[in-house]
Amino acid sequence: MRVWIGMTLLGLVLVIAGAGPAFAQQPLDPELFQVGVYADDARAIICVAGSPGAVFEQSLWAWVPQDLGLAYITIRFSFPTNLDLTSRPVFHDLVSNVIYSDYVGNTVEWNMLLNECPSGWVQIFTQECTLLDGEPSHIGILADDSMMRDCDFVLNDIRVLNELTVNEPGCATVSVEGVSWGWVKGFYHDSAR
Repeated sequence: MRVWIGMTLLGLVLVIAGAGPAFAQQPLDPELFQVGVYADDARAIICVAGSPGAVFEQSLWAWVPQDLGLAYITIRFSFPTNLDLTSRPVFHDLVSNVIYSDYVGNTVEWNMLLNECPSGWVQIFTQECTLLDGEPSHIGILADDSMMRDCDFVLNDIRVLNELTVNEPGCATVSVEGVSWGWVKGFYHDSAR
């Protein structure tokens, strides 16, 4: 009995140690350039919900194959109209230049130049978003209009890992702590125009 308990505890320790933190895991196909939008640094939350005024942080992460490095990334986003991009994006220190372009259909393209050719998981930026209503929507990445250039300046297609879903059933609820009464009045005043 004592040996069995000892072996079970050893096995449990090995499983826990082998699992490590969620953010250290590689994607299923580490040889492909990949990108996703998340609501946390561990890249686990891809669905958020809240009432008007709730604030959450979106974060763009890229997976870059280890031997190639990332020199340049172009991402075409589809932002829903029921989200307000509350703050300016905060870019990773390795992002040196950014060019924004607006396109039809609520899509925007961000072109970002990186220094030092990072690889593995690279957090490109974070940005606060405010929910304007309770309607379901999502922040999407248009794969056909997005790409990454490796450090040999080869253009690579990307695989989109996910979209960030908003106000769907079962989504993690975000708080409304940071919203002031003035913001709520201003929101309804602006929407009445």
